[in-house]
Amino acid sequence: MTRVLPDRVVIISDFSHVRGGASKLAVTEAGLLVAQGVPVTFFCGDDVGDLPASVEAVALNGKTLLEAGKAAAAVNGLWNRAAHRILSDWIDLNDTPRTIYHVHGYQQTLSPSVLGPLSRVRTRVVMHAHDYFLACPNGAFFDFQSSTTCTKQPLSMSCVTRHCDKRNYPQKLWRVSRQSIQNSARARLLPEATTLLIHRDMERYLFPRGTKGRIRVIPNPAKPLLPAPIHAEDNHDIVYVGDIHAYKGVELLARAGRQAKLSIRFLGAGQDLEALRAAYPEHRFDGWQTREGLAAAMADARLLVSPTLGPEPFGLAPAEALLSGIPVLLSDSMLLAKSIQQADMGMSFTAGHFDGLVHMLEWLAHDDQLIGTLSRNAADQGHTLSLSQTEWGAALLAVFKELLVDQLEAVV
Repeated sequence: MTRVLPDRVVIISDFSHVRGGASKLAVTEAGLLVAQGVPVTFFCGDDVGDLPASVEAVALNGKTLLEAGKAAAAVNGLWNRAAHRILSDWIDLNDTPRTIYHVHGYQQTLSPSVLGPLSRVRTRVVMHAHDYFLACPNGAFFDFQSSTTCTKQPLSMSCVTRHCDKRNYPQKLWRVSRQSIQNSARARLLPEATTLLIHRDMERYLFPRGTKGRIRVIPNPAKPLLPAPIHAEDNHDIVYVGDIHAYKGVELLARAGRQAKLSIRFLGAGQDLEALRAAYPEHRFDGWQTREGLAAAMADARLLVSPTLGPEPFGLAPAEALLSGIPVLLSDSMLLAKSIQQADMGMSFTAGHFDGLVHMLEWLAHDDQLIGTLSRNAADQGHTLSLSQTEWGAALLAVFKELLVDQLEAVV
């Protein structure tokens, strides 16, 4: 491939402050690119946050939908005129034939309006699917009312009439409106725009009937929490790491731990933390942890459990645990579950199945030989599920170069 670097990469993200997986990756990308000598402009809906000093920031200083008033959120969440105008003006003044536009997220502050100006540069647009918002109105293919995976066709009549939202049905209808606007704006980018998936199985959820655009798969980066893999069979702690939210299966895990007479160590914060702590006092709730705190906890871990109820595309906690030699027990709705079980690095159970989870917890809590085997395999093969930050940055840059080479060849 011809060696050609972008003149600049414009990263488009709701947040420049790290407030979750997508924003963390967007900020990480900015640092990796400038370290490679690629200029970066970070277009964000909040104020200037956790960005390297050499990154140019275009910040709207806005609020998230939950932080804004109801009327402002209802309007700006569908089409943020300021975001559309400012991005359009930036493109008018600064775009070059070798400028890449990398979209990480726009659901919280920016809105689908940012897709409008990108139609003019669509051959150089990359959209990163960190979740399922490219297809599903609630972004999860999950019915929050029944706590089950949703199999309905997005925006079909059965989808629109189903109350699946976390909050209420009017909120669902608002999400349907936003999805329709987004789909229309995204259609004007295709087939030239590229979509990045973090797991190849996302494609069957997002595009069951195929898509006109180019698709590339780049696993998320992860790094071990510990300096060297541990011998998990020597430990006893059964650990959960992540958001304390019903969607993540935390209540199911707490209840299963009680049935199995095992204390679960929960590391994380979230809207259901206090209710879970009150209902299951026998478990240990350590709250949100720094990376150092996570490392200290994982040094004592025998097993990490990820019992999510919906089809989660990637789990950073399981990926990092495996790199540290810690086996994982996942619900089979996690897209990583099949690969982990095939490599004998962990086990899985049917999502939401109480008896199945109880059985697996009892088994893995007491079978040192099995845990030892899983632990060694995790240490040896855990790297196959994720990339290092350097590898991830190189993979992104390879996609950007591919787009620029294709564009140059089209001109020739």
